[in-house]
Amino acid sequence: MYLRQRLPWLLLFSLFNGLILSIGLLDSAIPNLSVVYICLINTVVLILFLVWDYFRGKDYRRELMAIDHIEDTDSLPKPVTPYQKKLDSQLKLMRNSHFAALDKESEKTEASLNELTRWIHDLKMPMTTMKLMIDDLNPKDSSGIEQEWLRLDATLNEMLYEKRLTNIYNDLYFERVEIESVLSTIIRKMQTICMAKGIGFDIDLQVTHVDTDLKWLSFILDQVISNSIKYSRDNEVTITSFQKVGWMELVVSDAGRGIKAEDFPRIFEAGFTSTSDHGKDEATGMGLYLAKEAADAMGISVKVESQYGVGTSVHLTFPKQNRLQQIKTM
Repeated sequence: MYLRQRLPWLLLFSLFNGLILSIGLLDSAIPNLSVVYICLINTVVLILFLVWDYFRGKDYRRELMAIDHIEDTDSLPKPVTPYQKKLDSQLKLMRNSHFAALDKESEKTEASLNELTRWIHDLKMPMTTMKLMIDDLNPKDSSGIEQEWLRLDATLNEMLYEKRLTNIYNDLYFERVEIESVLSTIIRKMQTICMAKGIGFDIDLQVTHVDTDLKWLSFILDQVISNSIKYSRDNEVTITSFQKVGWMELVVSDAGRGIKAEDFPRIFEAGFTSTSDHGKDEATGMGLYLAKEAADAMGISVKVESQYGVGTSVHLTFPKQNRLQQIKTM
């Protein structure tokens, strides 16, 4: 690449040497040997210059070709040649412009998130009132209304957490979380639909606490358990936790419909609703996608095992406590 960049120099040098040789051949008064010496000396000087010029800017060129993002330009070594200095100055201008654009987009995203959050919280108030009114109705009359209320509540939560996901690393707060308390809140919210579908819960927690973010863990478990309830009827959802080679694992299993083999590779894709639910309006295809994205941000491994017509198991493997979590949970 260096030689290709210097190709015009080399061509110009070859032209000059060719002219010198031509003059020596045409002018008999000039000894041919002297002309050859001049050309050889010129060539040696050029080679020495190219070697010196190559090595003095080698580090900067190598590092420049290795970077993939404009953010990495601050790690470049000090420029040596005038061209490198000009290029480095231009890269810094581009980097500053890039970060300014990022800050501007971040401000827009934050403003949009705040507006959406306010809108959702404004809706939560009448929804709370609606829930109290539903609870006062006859259970036989209210079951269908409550199911629709749960769908609306789940959709609003998906919208809220989808917006929060863009800034999840600023939103995380690790603390000691009681798993049973999280599960009780989720199950209590869905008890009406569980009773209507004949779904029970078998909970066996060998590990009762985990250091993680309470809000995002609740969201992940809410999505997983909701799916188990949605695709099950007249059976039990089993929830277990245990220690596995120093790693805490939480498993949610059901004997529901299961997942088709052709759908399995796409279950975590945004908007994918499976071939079985493709014509149903109530499936958004965002629940597992958001849950997986949140779990990845918290270092939680998500593994799904399923057989169509038999059931599904979702394994959440929590990371070992690192030093940052130890400080945050002290």
